[in-house]
Amino acid sequence: MTESFAQEMAQNRTTRVEITLSRDLRLLDITMIGIGAMIGAGVFVLMGSAKEIAGSAAIIALVLNGFVTLITAMSYAELGSCFPQAGGVYLWAREGLPAPAGFLSGWMSWTAAMIACSLYAVGFGGFAAFLIGATGAHFFLLTKIIAVLIVLFFVFINYWGAQTTGKAEGIITLSKIVVLGVFIVAGFAHYVMNPSLGSDFVNQFFAKGGGTIFLAMGLTFVAFEGYEIIAQSGEEVKDPKKNIPRAIFISIAVSVILYVLVFYIAYPKLDAGEAGSETAMLRAGMELFGVGGYILMVVGGLLATTSALNATIYSSSRVSFAMGRDKVIPTKLGEVNEKRRTPSNAVLVSGGLIIMMAMVPDIETIAAAAGIMFLLLFAIANACVISLRKRRPDLDRGFKVPLVPIVPLMGIFLNLALAAGVWFLVGEAGGLGTGQIAWYLALAWIVGGLVIHYPTGGREAIAEIGMERRKELLELLAEEKAKVDRKAFRVMVSLSDLKNEDLVRFGALVARHRDGELALMNVYEVPAAMPPKAVTFSMVASRIKKLERLERLARRTDVKTRSLIKIGHRPYQNVLDSAEEEAVDILVLGWKGRPVGGRRILGSNIDHMVQRANCDVVVFKTAGLPKKINNILVISGVSWHASYATNMAIAIAREHEAEITVLTVVEDKTREEEDIKYSKKLLSMCEEAGVTNRHHVVYARTMVGAVVGESAKHDLIVMGATAEWERKEYAFGRITDQLAKKIDKPILMFRKVIPKKSTQETES
Repeated sequence: MTESFAQEMAQNRTTRVEITLSRDLRLLDITMIGIGAMIGAGVFVLMGSAKEIAGSAAIIALVLNGFVTLITAMSYAELGSCFPQAGGVYLWAREGLPAPAGFLSGWMSWTAAMIACSLYAVGFGGFAAFLIGATGAHFFLLTKIIAVLIVLFFVFINYWGAQTTGKAEGIITLSKIVVLGVFIVAGFAHYVMNPSLGSDFVNQFFAKGGGTIFLAMGLTFVAFEGYEIIAQSGEEVKDPKKNIPRAIFISIAVSVILYVLVFYIAYPKLDAGEAGSETAMLRAGMELFGVGGYILMVVGGLLATTSALNATIYSSSRVSFAMGRDKVIPTKLGEVNEKRRTPSNAVLVSGGLIIMMAMVPDIETIAAAAGIMFLLLFAIANACVISLRKRRPDLDRGFKVPLVPIVPLMGIFLNLALAAGVWFLVGEAGGLGTGQIAWYLALAWIVGGLVIHYPTGGREAIAEIGMERRKELLELLAEEKAKVDRKAFRVMVSLSDLKNEDLVRFGALVARHRDGELALMNVYEVPAAMPPKAVTFSMVASRIKKLERLERLARRTDVKTRSLIKIGHRPYQNVLDSAEEEAVDILVLGWKGRPVGGRRILGSNIDHMVQRANCDVVVFKTAGLPKKINNILVISGVSWHASYATNMAIAIAREHEAEITVLTVVEDKTREEEDIKYSKKLLSMCEEAGVTNRHHVVYARTMVGAVVGESAKHDLIVMGATAEWERKEYAFGRITDQLAKKIDKPILMFRKVIPKKSTQETES
């Protein structure tokens, strides 16, 4: 959020609406993001080059890179746990180091992400070109064309704000791990049958000299980046003080183990070949395991590069957006497209630069340049730990780097030494070396950044946005957040339609009926490419006014009412989290009554919330509901949910002086007595509440047809869930779901939470 947002809110402090940031990402989610970003093209593209430089000793380079990464990762874990906000090193250097360290760290972070993204794009292009069968000059040209096309595809996705679900990202990352795991297991079996392969690996260990290990470390270091995205997503992580450090260390451990094992297995057949080093793993897979190995590596390579591509475009656009918002680079990059809710300028500029970088002829030069940028960036992160330990001892650190300043200083030295060592990477005979070209590109970009930075007033901007002096909207409102009485009965109404007064009246009625409190909630969904804190005032201003009006409506019924807006990426999860945080007893969801295709009945968000909520759930289709309800039809069924649904009907009937009809549908006469017995229980509940009631029995071949026919005579239909609701293919159960789709009347469906100690539904 911009400072103007906070200023505008300060001028409108009469609002009662609470605005909070939703933390969507759990430990598993953020770990999968880290592993997905780390296991990118590096393991598939650079292994052939690593062997060419250091032979089998390149495995030592991978292990040592893991050690160097671990040292810096400890700095990221400490800083990410005490600054759980978007920005990463840019944020930390801005707070802990003198100018222009803050700008340079953000600039290099942006650059490193873009260069890494171009590496992944070229890797994807190489796999695709090899799959097509291109060779020689055609292979090079086709690789570049496909690289450009895949970058444009992901730029389009991020520009238009298309959502990639956490579940899909997790599946892709898990698929990559499975592919590499199968390759490793099959490889060890192959080694058992061919023992000479292992002896060759040992005999050739230092065939190219020990110094080449250092060069291989510099080249392959880019394969060890990606975990920093975890810290950049800090403001969206649940319990960040614990989960950010854990996710970082787990991601690194999994990635390093896989890298080492994959290199060991592939080594005997790991040759660059005429198609280029980016396809060396494909050839290794084919020669080791035939067509099956080839297919395995193609699938793994395409999965790895596509997921890493999306993650790095997401990361690079976020960093440039944050810098533009802070006015340290042209402010156009910090603007949000309010229609699409995305930092569209940042996405487009980042995408254009990624395409330019992908045009660099030599993939090893791209990797070396990315490695330099990350190494310099990581050195700054280690320096931030030392500085902030002195300047900000008050910070609540969820993880602490041991032996400060010794460990961070070791990290600084190792990162700078590796970066310097890249200079000695050789290239074509008679020309500049690969490392020299990479260094010139890196230095040119840094100098260019400073040239852009200072004329735009960047020095003054950085001075003005110290973290303690800058108040953002979410921080302002968090200080004034109302305390929740967790002992009171609480009803939460989730409002996707802020014009639905009937849903609010119902929520207020239930709260008043139980002498409880009411919360009105709306979720403002933002695309994955946009940090939640980037939401501007104009985006939520109309929602604030509408919620205030609905809150006044509820308060007129003498019910204590609060209203809140959650800003997040996953609406269904935001609602569930809020319900849990506020100890909600009943969650009320509105439904527009438009059945969706596929296996979903009410819609993916509603189905998910009905299945997962740890509280009672009401789904209410209010379309067509009259102002004065005269008759309510309650569908009887031998399920404890039906009795609780009847309680909802009784509350509405008392409010409107309506009559309740309890409908018993007898499909099997052998169960008639049992069915009627349960209906009489519901009727007795109505009698005790003083509600006019009657019993109607219908003998029919199918319950659905009978209920649909009777529904036309009533103003509101009330149903409880059945025991089948726990199965994923249903929302409330087979019969209830079918009725929801076929009844063209207002419908209220109720699902009672299952007590945690209960293993099956029983009669209440």
